[in-house]
Amino acid sequence: MLLEAMKLNRKLIKYLPVLFLASSVLSGCANNNISNIKIERLNNVQAVNGPGEADTWAKAQKQGVGTANNYTSKVWFTIADGGISEVYYPTIDTADVKDIKFFVTDGKTFVSDETKDTITKVEKFTEKSLGYKIINTDKEGRYKITKEIFTDVKRNSLVIKTKFEALKGNVDDYRLYVMCDPHVKNQGKYNEGYAVKANGNVALIAERDGIYTALSSDIGWKKYSIGYYKVNDIETDLYKNMQMTYNYDSARGNIIEGAEIDLKKNRQFEIVLSFGQSEDEAVKTNMETLNDNYDSLKKAYIDQWEKYCDSLNDFGGKANSLYFNSMMILKASEDKTNKGAYIASLSIPWGDGQEDDNIGGYHLVWSRDLYHVANAFIVAGDTDSANRALDYLDKVVKDNGMIPQNTWINGRPYWTGIQLDEQADPIILSYRLKRYDLYESLVKPLADFIMKIGPKTGQERWEEIGGYSPATLASEVAGLTCAAYIAEQNKDFESAKKYQEKADNWQRLIDNLTYTEKGPLGDGHYYIRIAGLPDPNADFMISIANGGGVYDQKEIVDPSFLELVRLGVKSADDPKILNTLKVVDETIKVDTPKGPSWYRYNHDGYGEMSKTELYHGTGKGRLWPLLTGERGMYEIAAGKDATSYVKAMENFANESGIISEQVWEDTGLPTDSASPLNWAHAEYVILFASNIEHKVLDMPDIVYKRYASK
Repeated sequence: MLLEAMKLNRKLIKYLPVLFLASSVLSGCANNNISNIKIERLNNVQAVNGPGEADTWAKAQKQGVGTANNYTSKVWFTIADGGISEVYYPTIDTADVKDIKFFVTDGKTFVSDETKDTITKVEKFTEKSLGYKIINTDKEGRYKITKEIFTDVKRNSLVIKTKFEALKGNVDDYRLYVMCDPHVKNQGKYNEGYAVKANGNVALIAERDGIYTALSSDIGWKKYSIGYYKVNDIETDLYKNMQMTYNYDSARGNIIEGAEIDLKKNRQFEIVLSFGQSEDEAVKTNMETLNDNYDSLKKAYIDQWEKYCDSLNDFGGKANSLYFNSMMILKASEDKTNKGAYIASLSIPWGDGQEDDNIGGYHLVWSRDLYHVANAFIVAGDTDSANRALDYLDKVVKDNGMIPQNTWINGRPYWTGIQLDEQADPIILSYRLKRYDLYESLVKPLADFIMKIGPKTGQERWEEIGGYSPATLASEVAGLTCAAYIAEQNKDFESAKKYQEKADNWQRLIDNLTYTEKGPLGDGHYYIRIAGLPDPNADFMISIANGGGVYDQKEIVDPSFLELVRLGVKSADDPKILNTLKVVDETIKVDTPKGPSWYRYNHDGYGEMSKTELYHGTGKGRLWPLLTGERGMYEIAAGKDATSYVKAMENFANESGIISEQVWEDTGLPTDSASPLNWAHAEYVILFASNIEHKVLDMPDIVYKRYASK
């Protein structure tokens, strides 16, 4: 039997060397029967009353994210509420599982969901790794579940080592069940689920459109069933009957896989979720991981991340845990097939309230977010990753010379808005990385596009409204100035002259286009969020997205104007900058218990209306920690210390070192928007390093010397 063989194999394997090859299997006993595996489909009882109700995604507030730090293992996982949330394969924009979690019952009087009914503690294996130990303790004090979670560095497998302990009574008083909710290829609908027996062990399979998942345990299943969501799935069964009564072998639709763990066999066991492009590949991968040595797998996973962290700039030993965690989160956000495609977040904002036909979430690539991530890599000394990001942008430039608003990792557009800061960012990045070789393919097309379309942008950096934005104008001026320099390096002096003249002209126009002297806020003099007309003093009404209302353009302010200083287009002591700071702070700054932060702008509607109501298209925008970082960067540009802003961002991070997109005003704790937000982590890294070095490390010096230093 496989189970007995596995126990023997584990005893032998721990004395064998681990071979780190992409598709290798350990030699000796560990290789028994893997190549000759016999897979038998079990199809005795098909689930009834399908296809199941419509499902959602998982909670966006993550407690952990992880993947192997290599290009071999193409599995990413997330953690929320003490359970596994979305798992991705074979690309980072393809979710295949919504969640995996445990239920505990006594078979008679109660059912307990580990993600709702426990107190969760999340610990990392080490400071410099993305492996996690989760301890879920029942709120009623009856049991404790401890899990270790990471991926197999050699294979496409997620490993979940679990220990169940009885805190009241004996283990025999309890029943333990695992539930897996497949959403193969970004969709809960149309999933086919069935069970197979492979060398005596049962694996639960889910498949859609050529992607397969296989779920099994090293001690097997006592019972299993594949049912329809909210019809006859394991959760519905347990809450109705206090124990597992269904025993379906197959289902097609919105399916749920469930199984009972035989606690009499072992209170400590491994569950492995594996992936493949075929049933055979998924099952074989699953068995190879199960037959491998657990301690060796865990060590290899940790070693890869620690080696990466040790290669980074540690700023004379001043680098802290959030710095390293931020860098690992950014590094883990790269796709392993389309290299350089760093997504915005391994989350779907308000995912537990979003039906699963919302397939994009934030696991998409934005040029703007990628720019900030690449700058963090540069600051940390990982220029290879920064260059891959730039090479990726070079590949996604369209025939009309522009980069889409955001894309899937293969470069296919998702949203189609035109944001001129996203056209300028790759040019600035090319300058910072001295990638003058990208002039013809990337820099020149983008610069020409900015010249043709600007200075008015189709959307500003919050992706909601078009017009004349001080932040976008800053990017345009900086981008064209960098383009002029790169053109000179390529001996295209005619274009260089054209780009610089346009940049100079637009820099002179910034105040005329975006600085009102007739505003209703403060003393009436400040940069507005955006001007719908080329006159910031005009009585022009703008519509705030997400149900925010309609207001005169002069009524809305935004901290984004600080990009004028960040990019070297204006000096930090410019009177108009100083005056706008006062107005912004009076209007949209909030001092939370964890530190100061800012709204994106007044009357923002992108966020939860309350703590009991998820965002569904209209609401109230909350505070953004990344804006705390941006304010800190301004203070550094002004020659001041930014430690208080560094500390505030650290305080906004959760116990796992994850910074969210938004936080609540009264607590400073994360809302259920995107978490982690890679832009926020990049901002922290750059702020942390800039504060140590006492200078804005991502400012293009050529722009500063031309404009702000005068």
